[in-house]
Amino acid sequence: MKERSFETHDRADEKGLVSREWAPFQPGTRWKCIRCAGCCRQPWAINLTWWEFERLTNDDRASGIDIDRIELDTRTGLTHPYFLIKEKCPALDAGTFLCTLFPDWPYTCATYPFLLAPGGELMVHTECQGIGQGPVLDIDEMKRKIISEREKAGMIVN
Repeated sequence: MKERSFETHDRADEKGLVSREWAPFQPGTRWKCIRCAGCCRQPWAINLTWWEFERLTNDDRASGIDIDRIELDTRTGLTHPYFLIKEKCPALDAGTFLCTLFPDWPYTCATYPFLLAPGGELMVHTECQGIGQGPVLDIDEMKRKIISEREKAGMIVN
């Protein structure tokens, strides 16, 4: 049985529509990737770090990904590359629902459906079909995984 009780954060898009996608992680939450590929078939922009951009531009497995777009983060003044998912991610194998870039997939993909907010709060994407499945997650373990993925993506340099 899926457990889906979240206190969601409202977010207005450019048209003023409210989204309740992200919610604080609740102790006792279960999650398991059920390989539905729902996350790989959303019309999202996948943000990349410059390290990921360099790696993917030299990876034949990423040849179908158009990652030549650059976006300016107006809050920080920093730029970063990204690619768009239109109908499905170009790295998604339609037969197996597995990522052809794994284990070298982008940070955004490696940490989905979780997000570590700037204040350290763990957030979860409420539309992920794996929520309520599998084992109860350890919040500290998930935070460590996210930080490890950030290091792998070049977001944290020691």
